[in-house]
Amino acid sequence: MLTAAEQFHDLASLIRAKAKKNEDRPALRFADHTLTYSQLDQETDRLAAGLAEAGVARGDRVASLLYNRPEFPLLWFALAKLGAVLVPLNTALKGELLRYELDDCQARSVVVDPSLLPVYEPIRASLQFTHEWVTPDAGSKVELPTGMRPWSELRSSVPPPSVEPPRPSDPAAILYTSGTTGPPKGAVIPHEKYLTTPREIGLRSELDAGSVLFTGLPLFHCNAQEMTMLTALLNDLTAAFDERFHASTYWEVAARYGATHVSLLIAMVNVLFKQPAKPTDRGHGVRVALTAGATKEVWPKFEARFGLRIIELYGMTECGCTTLMNPPGAIRVGSVGTPLGFVEAEIVDDHDEPVAAGTPGELIVRPRAPFTMFLEYYRKPEKTVEAWRNLWFHTGDLMKRDADGYYYFLDRKKDVIRRRGENLAPYDVETVLNQHPAVFETVVVGVPAEIGEEDVKAFVQLRPGAVVIPEELFLFAADRLPFFMVPRYLEFIQEIPKTANQKAQRYLLKGKLTGRESDREKLGISIKRPG
Repeated sequence: MLTAAEQFHDLASLIRAKAKKNEDRPALRFADHTLTYSQLDQETDRLAAGLAEAGVARGDRVASLLYNRPEFPLLWFALAKLGAVLVPLNTALKGELLRYELDDCQARSVVVDPSLLPVYEPIRASLQFTHEWVTPDAGSKVELPTGMRPWSELRSSVPPPSVEPPRPSDPAAILYTSGTTGPPKGAVIPHEKYLTTPREIGLRSELDAGSVLFTGLPLFHCNAQEMTMLTALLNDLTAAFDERFHASTYWEVAARYGATHVSLLIAMVNVLFKQPAKPTDRGHGVRVALTAGATKEVWPKFEARFGLRIIELYGMTECGCTTLMNPPGAIRVGSVGTPLGFVEAEIVDDHDEPVAAGTPGELIVRPRAPFTMFLEYYRKPEKTVEAWRNLWFHTGDLMKRDADGYYYFLDRKKDVIRRRGENLAPYDVETVLNQHPAVFETVVVGVPAEIGEEDVKAFVQLRPGAVVIPEELFLFAADRLPFFMVPRYLEFIQEIPKTANQKAQRYLLKGKLTGRESDREKLGISIKRPG
């Protein structure tokens, strides 16, 4: 476990020191491969040498399109040993959006999973990379396009070049955030930030010497990088990765890896809770679920069903995948916890004035130490200044804080619906509709109203085989929600659109009246204002 004497400020030094300390202990487990601490150090040395021979140097950016396989951490830590920068892109990207991010990051080289070549090749000619490598194919051999080289050529037998370790302020990666209001932005993440957040996550995660941290979230996202991989490596533990999240077999896979800690986003919590009950619900060794988005209603039921303890938290790419987190021994159901030690937090109104306890407002944060949050949005100085106005990073999330300093998430500020003089959070409506036994998942959005402002529309995905009429759901909501929150429109949808991180792509649905929705008013269901 991490000791007070162990202070790491860059990823390269971390890998070298932990290899000496832990040698043949398992560091990273994947479906068909395990890397010990020594192997992780040795293999990244070979790759660093090969990358250097190819011309990759300090400060260079190398893009990747990789799944949760050993090549991801090997590439990342090899680049760290050269002082170079990884740009891991979302494996679900394609077309113009993929081309935009590959061009925007100004990478000279790219590493591609063979299964993603059909997505990469159509845009390849417009990018003109100096180097293009393809990782091993687990199945049949892949014929490489002209000019693309196999990953095996990067494994050099010569020692890696002697390079000064990265400075704490040096970029370790550029992570692109979802472009819901404009083009995606590349958050530049320094080495110090990558080590500060996992260090403090470890202090609040109830770890012990035998802990195994498991996730099915993608490694191109900060959650899997920081909460699982780096928290494990810092604490001399094992991180385990499924290639992707599979709700129907989640607990069986976690048990196979020997998981004691898992990381879950809100959609994953809800989907797992709605799976049919099975004996394997408790047939695992998981004792802690680190969750982001467990509702006050589901939280205790989830713990009881799956035999574990929830530690709820909050974070985002720019300021740490965990910025607020419930402290051990003082967890409050429904709260995302208190600020971690590296961060100051405040709740403010639209004029950046602090609000009283219990009053909703926007969460703003700032670091207590240098380089413990993102450095900038790459090549977007105006967006960086906008986000950091008044020397605080503005998260865009609405929260409230109680008198004891615990924070409670309400909703995304930009997603708040303004209906007939009232502000309402989609989250509140979704929480109620999701309680109906026929409902699998819901996304609530604002749509244009006939008399100005907005009306409320719910996109509803039903459980497999479930049948329910719109009238029943409207009345279900009316019995449980204030009059102004009851949806005007309801549309059944085959599947909620999701990112690879299992987050609903709300922006794809926002404002959409498709003609397929049921209109509560036309059905004759009126909701009276009280009094």
